[in-house]
Order: sequence, then C-alpha cells, then structure tokens
Amino acid sequence: MVLDRARRKQMAKIQKILNGLLFILIFLNICNAGLYAQENNDNVRFSGSANLSDNFYSSNGIDPRQPSNLFVGIFRANITLFNQVDLPFELYYSNQQTAFQQPFNQFGVSPRLTDWLTLHGGYFSTQISDFTFGDLRILGGGVDLTPGNFRLKAFYGRSRQAVEPQKVSFAPEVYKQNVYGVSLGYGNLSKSFFNLNIFHAKDDSASIQSDSTLVAPKENLVGSVDFGIRMGNAVTMKGELAMSAFSFDIGAPEVDEFSVPEYFFTPNYSSGIDMAAKMNMLIRPSKYWSVNLSSRWIGPGYRTLGYALLPNDLMEFNIAPNVRLFNNKLNIRSKAGIRYNNLKDQKLSTTSRFTGFIAVNYQVNKSFGFDVNYNKNQIESGHKYDTLRLSNVFNSLSVSPRFFFQALGGSNSLILTYSYQDVTDKNVYTSQVTSNNTNSFYLVHTLSYISSLAFSTTVLYNNTELPNLTSKIYHVSETISKAFFDNKLSTSASVGANFIKVADSNNQFVFRVNASYNLNKMGSLSFNISNNHYNSNGVLAQNYNEIYGSIQYNINF
Repeated sequence: MVLDRARRKQMAKIQKILNGLLFILIFLNICNAGLYAQENNDNVRFSGSANLSDNFYSSNGIDPRQPSNLFVGIFRANITLFNQVDLPFELYYSNQQTAFQQPFNQFGVSPRLTDWLTLHGGYFSTQISDFTFGDLRILGGGVDLTPGNFRLKAFYGRSRQAVEPQKVSFAPEVYKQNVYGVSLGYGNLSKSFFNLNIFHAKDDSASIQSDSTLVAPKENLVGSVDFGIRMGNAVTMKGELAMSAFSFDIGAPEVDEFSVPEYFFTPNYSSGIDMAAKMNMLIRPSKYWSVNLSSRWIGPGYRTLGYALLPNDLMEFNIAPNVRLFNNKLNIRSKAGIRYNNLKDQKLSTTSRFTGFIAVNYQVNKSFGFDVNYNKNQIESGHKYDTLRLSNVFNSLSVSPRFFFQALGGSNSLILTYSYQDVTDKNVYTSQVTSNNTNSFYLVHTLSYISSLAFSTTVLYNNTELPNLTSKIYHVSETISKAFFDNKLSTSASVGANFIKVADSNNQFVFRVNASYNLNKMGSLSFNISNNHYNSNGVLAQNYNEIYGSIQYNINF
C-alpha cells in the first residue's frame, strides 16, 4: 500500500510536469502565431508577457512555513485584429496545484469587437452596481454594449461550483450556483446617467450528492436603479435604490398567493424582502476646496449573492471636506461619519459607531515639510446586560516632519515620525485585555550620490503598555544599493536587527540581498535571498533559522 501511495504521488508529479510543459508549448504557439501574423499582416497585432519564478525555502528549529520549492508561471497574451477585436488570454501554472486546479481551469476570453461591443466567454469578471453584483468571477458568457450614450450589459453563468461536504474537516457542502444579470442604461457616466439593474442567483439543489444537513440551497433576486445627476460644474449627485428578495431554503413550501415567473423568483415560506438605498453629493465650487456628503441605508433583510461581504442592517452618514491652500502647498483632508444598526428594533440593543480623521500635509519649502494625521473610531452599544455592553474608543495621532538637504557629498532626506495610539475599553470585563496605548518613534535617513550609490538607515522604537504587560521593540537596519553597467544591473544588500522585550528578551537578525538585471528586449532577470535568525531567551525558548530565496524572469513583448 505504501508503494502504491508513493507511485501515485510520483505519477501525479510527473503529470503536473507534463501539464506544465504542454501549458508552455500552447502559450509559445500562440506567441509564434501572433508574431507570424503581425509580421505578415498589419491588421494583426500581438502583445503579451511571461513571469517565471522559482522560490526556495529551508528552515531549522521550527516546522516549515511554506513549501521547500515552488515554481509559478504566469503567461498573458493579447491578439488585436483590425484594431477592433481584442483576444486576451491568461494562463497560470504552479507545481503546487492540485488536480482540479491544473492549467486552463481559469481560462477566459473577452474580445472587444468594436469601440462599443465586448463579449465575454469562459471565466470573467464584471460589475453591475454597488447593491446588486460586483465581486464574483463567473464561468459563462456575457456582452457589453455601449453605442453612444446607451448601455446594455448582460451575462449568464456559474458563480460557484459544487463541493461535497468534507468528513475529515467537517467543512459544509457548497452548492453549484447559477447566476444571470442585466443592466440597461442611458447617459454619460461622468455626468448624468440612469441604469436599471437585475441580478438573479439560485443554488442547484441537485448538485450535491450527499444528504444536506447543514446548508440549505438559496435563491436571490435583486433589482435596483442607480443614477447620476450633474448640476453645472459645481455639484454632482449619485445614488442607488435597490430591493432584494431572498429565500433561505428553496425546498420550503411555496406561497400560492404570489405568482412570479420561475426564472425570476419563487416565493416560499423562507423568503423575505428588504430594501437598500445610498446617496452621494459632491460639491466642488472651486479647485481649492470641496465637500463630499454621503449616506447609506441597508435593511436588515437585504441580501445579495452578487457580493460576498456586503453588510446589512446599517444607516450611516458621512461628511468629507477637503481644502487646498498656498498654491497647493497646504492640503487638508478630513472625514467624519456615524453609523447605526438595529434599524427595525429586532435586536436587544443598538450599536453606534463614529469614525473620523483629519490629515494635514504642508510642504513649507523645498527643504522642509510635515504631515499630521489624527484618527478616531468610537463604538458604543447600550445593551441592558453589562457584560455585553460596548464602549470602545480608538485614538491615533502621528506627526512626521521631513527635511531635505545637501551634505556628505550627496542628497539627504531625513524623515522623523512620532505616533501615539490609545485604545480605551470601558467594559469592566474586557478592558483588562483590550485597553492599551502605544508610543513609537520612526527615523529614516537616506543618502544618495550621483553614481547611484545610496545608503538608507532606519531606526525604530515601539513601546506598548497593556494593563498587565509592557512590550518594547528596538529596530535598526541599514541598506546599501548600487547600479552597474549603465543601470542595467541593480543591486542592494540590507542587514537589520530587532530586540524585543516582553516578559523575556528575544533577538531577531535579518540579512537580505537583491539583484536585478535588465536584458532589454529579452526581459529582466532578478534574484533575492534572505536569512531570518531568531533567538529566544524565554522559558519556552524556540530558536530557529530560515532562508528564503527566489529567481524570477519577466518579459513583455
């Protein structure tokens, strides 16, 4: 059995190598065909890129944190026909991929036939609006039409493939999910426009062979209207109003009182409807100042399967004024906002969150400038049980002066940054763990010469105080860089040390060397290697050493 397992692993490795070779041969054939066509026909243009990297890693004293050897190949090609049709290709290969991730598992093509027509086939990404669909990758087909001010976008495909439940890791099953979307609009997106959007997603309950006990198949229909209105040159408004119908289990009994076409939505006793809306107004009467006003309301029952992490049950308001003074030497940016949840009083308490920041950048003259940044984030919850109440305040302040001068025969820059962070937790049960304040100083000095020789020195001190613990970190590093052979060869070497003191003292030493050579039309070749050595003097001391390295080749044509 052991021999059979070893033989299977060996055959799998050989299969990956053969797939990789086939992968590269197909890419080279595409390149040769494109170059031949380009040389013999001005109506055909070819461009592309290739990135090959071989990464190696070794460690002693700890378990390896990454594979000892990892090869990655990324190939991109684009063929343009008659200046109208774009045929992009993307191919990926890695010796660490599993069987179902072999080459062509993410193959897609999106030819642009004219200035106003684009087709999609295979795997592709697109977006309809902020409340409907935007961050999923589809396997299917689609079309984008933009003749003049008219717009039509439509797609159909699979957004998720079926995965059986895992008995070892107890990972739940995943249903195959089919989606379609349509967006019809008119107008100039940078001025005034109007769009009607529809998105539909439905799990295929028959795509899982095992009996489902943890996850029920779902269905989702979302419709929205998004628009923009430009009033003169000073005011621009954009907004969206959306409604979502969502079924938590498509196997639940249907609701006979509602008659909806099956390809749209099938209401049942697990279905719910909710709405979402947003509005943004940008007021810019002058190039020296502007104000951005925004608001958003998303009901607790609003859900869309077109976004993986779209939050709901929130109402928020934001204001963001910006000012430029003294011929743009002084820039002041700021923002303040507040967010509430529990919009329909379905929870035991309402949580409010305030966020704000102000950033000042002032370049006084060529030799001196400074930055000041302040952030505040406060969250409060009035839960009737003390153990569940929240009252957290996070404050952050940083001041960073910058100096530029000539000294030591070269050009110097000196940047000093002081930052302070304070986290206050007023909950009597959790404050002993979460409350803390941090002071840090960060100094960077750079000395550059005309010969391309450069030195960069970094010094860092960080002190963090918790109710029952204090940690201190001291860091110092030096980097030397130099270019050779008319800047074709770039080299750098750096050495650094970290001294960490919490309950015990720990030391870390890092050394790194980088080199890159420009081969002109033949691309570029780069190499880097680094060593990480860690010493611990604690009771549970674990000393270890790691070596990282990589060789990369890049070419564009």
